[in-house]
Amino acid sequence: MTERYVPANHELAKKVQRAIAMAVAGMIAVVIVPAVVIIGVIVNNGKPIQVGKEVPEFILPNQNNANVSVKDYLGHWCLVYFYNEGRPEGLVQARRFRESYESFQQLDLQLIGISYDSVPSHREFAEKLNITHPLLSDPDGEVIEEYSAHSSMNHLARNLSYLIDGDGIVKKVYLDISPDEHVRALTEDIRQLTQL
Repeated sequence: MTERYVPANHELAKKVQRAIAMAVAGMIAVVIVPAVVIIGVIVNNGKPIQVGKEVPEFILPNQNNANVSVKDYLGHWCLVYFYNEGRPEGLVQARRFRESYESFQQLDLQLIGISYDSVPSHREFAEKLNITHPLLSDPDGEVIEEYSAHSSMNHLARNLSYLIDGDGIVKKVYLDISPDEHVRALTEDIRQLTQL
């Protein structure tokens, strides 16, 4: 009968097993998860609404739980932008828009932010960053999908926005643009389109 080798120190063997398991988990967290997120954000099932097309109607609750419609903004220039509240780029974008809000108002430009986040989450986000423009909650993603702002990652919106004229027609589409560049391009575009 062969004898089974039993390590003299069972605790050492358990520690080695735990260390190996932690190393594998670390590799998954550091390599695989970010790769899946990057692929998910890059891959999209739809193309943005084309310039010259009318935007689809929507009614969604804002951070104060009041319903807001894109039709409420007819007669004004409006930027409908999609963001992810819990992601660093969403935070930076919100800050840049808040910093530029007064100059946007002088250009008769209204802002509407839309994300998957809840009304209470939007309220907290708006209070934290002192945001006064509407942040709309689309937890089911119906409007996000209709505006082709969805990504293949569940509950992540694309970095996408639409500059809409007073008739509800798309005049510019901004896709995957940095927050600073977005503010600069938006200001330039609205001035050029309105010849201010």
